[in-house]
Amino acid sequence: MVGIRSYGVYVPKYKLPRKSIAEAWDFPKAPGNITISNQDEDSVTMAVAAAFEALETANIDPKEIDALYFCTTTPPYTEKQNATTIASVLALRDDCLTVDVTDTTRAASIALINAFDSISAGKMKNILIVAADKRYAEPISMYEYQYGDGAAALVVSSDDGIAKINGYHSVNYELVGPWRKEGDHHTQQFEIKVETKYGYINNTVKAIKGLMEKFELTPDMIKRAAYYCLDPRSYGRIAAALKLSNKALADNLFLDHGNTGTALAFQILIGAFEQKPSIKQDDNIIFANYGDGADAFYLQGTENLRAEVKKHTKLQKKLAKRQELPKYTDFLKYRYLIKTKDPFVRKSSNVTMWRDAKFLNQMMGFKCNKCGTVQYPLLMKNCIECGSQDITPMQLKRTGKVFTYSLDHLINCEYYQTPVPRCVVDLDGGGRLLLDMTDCNPYDTYVGMPVELTFRKIHEGGGFMNYYWKCKPAEGAVKPKSAEKEAK
Repeated sequence: MVGIRSYGVYVPKYKLPRKSIAEAWDFPKAPGNITISNQDEDSVTMAVAAAFEALETANIDPKEIDALYFCTTTPPYTEKQNATTIASVLALRDDCLTVDVTDTTRAASIALINAFDSISAGKMKNILIVAADKRYAEPISMYEYQYGDGAAALVVSSDDGIAKINGYHSVNYELVGPWRKEGDHHTQQFEIKVETKYGYINNTVKAIKGLMEKFELTPDMIKRAAYYCLDPRSYGRIAAALKLSNKALADNLFLDHGNTGTALAFQILIGAFEQKPSIKQDDNIIFANYGDGADAFYLQGTENLRAEVKKHTKLQKKLAKRQELPKYTDFLKYRYLIKTKDPFVRKSSNVTMWRDAKFLNQMMGFKCNKCGTVQYPLLMKNCIECGSQDITPMQLKRTGKVFTYSLDHLINCEYYQTPVPRCVVDLDGGGRLLLDMTDCNPYDTYVGMPVELTFRKIHEGGGFMNYYWKCKPAEGAVKPKSAEKEAK
């Protein structure tokens, strides 16, 4: 038996109204928004955030995971496994299989097929699949209306979980579009009508029809259908070709979120799990993904689904909390699409990154067994308070409060008009460390502010990516009036 045990969705903090794109290039106005990641985010950092939700919300021990599949078309490294970085941050076992699945928006469903086959064969019990993308559309093109950023994760298990996976049907199809060659900055696409009709619609319909025939399903037996969306109109045409009820269709997320590449199909499926009316036990679910062909899956809800959904902040609520980027120039800045001068590059050490990987990636600290002091990092082989050498490594919590802070305009030898909060954070359960704050209004920072740690890209130095932790405002963090008066 194979099922989806848990899920996670990461939605970046910002959104860009399509009207801002229209005003910038004198395009026809289009409704809705696209989700935009911050400057310090990439597909790896977003994947980490989605994976943490999938594991922690369901109280899954990372050591239970037998394999990690990282699915993306925008890997930070093209030669070096990105999945190992994610595995390190999540503290997975060192014998956990790690795989990068790249080069197609169908990567997530390809990984799901492999997970299904591996678990069905009894080779593995729990597999984590994480999909994330940060794609670049060609500037001054209508494709800027489409591409959004985000991540999603599924834990596939040897039990029914929240949705049982009964099987799949897959088709492949060679069509030049969309594509990005080595060295290309943005994704290119073929004539959109040809790609939509002969690629997206035909292949998605073919895969789902093959699945329904294999399992003897009729359209009236489908409670929910969730599949990759190229655009809302063709999404509806697929339903019509399959004679599916409009009531069965999951929200395609295109209007208010955009096309998030490899993450999109998983996000639509997760939205279907959370959508009203609720999916009940044994309700039939069709899930499909597209990219150089299509994959379709036959799922059934279980009695555990509703309880699991209640543990999560729903996808629609996450979308509602995004902060608007009012100007298109803000988007260009966040994408580093405006080049003024070569950025300052900090020196980095491969040796240091290798030697301290556990402390840098997993936020491991030390506790003194004599006086109980928790410290990070380990600067000496003894307690900073009592001097005892009887210390034990411990996993630090990723939540805490701001002990003190400053607003810094000068970062990496560059002056920023908007300052960066540099915070001394006291972690829940012990430990104090210095972190930059991200995803925030710097002037809303205050002493005692609840924060949570988030894994981000710090800079590119030494020819490689440098990741570390930052803090961001926790849910419900509101600056008290007393703090506002003190600031004035």
